[in-house]
Amino acid sequence: MEVAKLKFNRILASLIDGLVMFILMVAICIFPAINVIRDINEQVLVVSDLLWLLFSFFASFAVWILYLFLSSLIFRGATFGMRINRLVFVKSNDTSLRYYNLLFRHFVNILCIVFSLGFSVIFDAISMICTEKGRNFYDILTSMKVVNINDAI
Repeated sequence: MEVAKLKFNRILASLIDGLVMFILMVAICIFPAINVIRDINEQVLVVSDLLWLLFSFFASFAVWILYLFLSSLIFRGATFGMRINRLVFVKSNDTSLRYYNLLFRHFVNILCIVFSLGFSVIFDAISMICTEKGRNFYDILTSMKVVNINDAI
């Protein structure tokens, strides 16, 4: 029963973090997108507006990494959504977690989201649900696991 609760809390934490990251992306990309839509309606192609939209789109990914990494530093190994659900990252081999481990994990996570056009989020949840201990691709790749905050080292 404990693993089922952990899986549920991880999915809930991912939804919270995903909502925050979506809001950040919309906040960064809204005005360049409005300019491009206005240009399309006027049947004009303004390259600078398209470049600004492209730049803001990639800048939002950098902000996502900063959000995940800084929240992991502030909350000592947990993102904002994980902190609400009382979860924390720990190393699989029970060694101490370093800041570069968190940065690598979040960088790989965002990179997979970008290159899979967001589908990795769905596969991530499915893989976590299907594994016995509730681990996902990023946990295995970065030699980490997520545990309840009371079970952390």
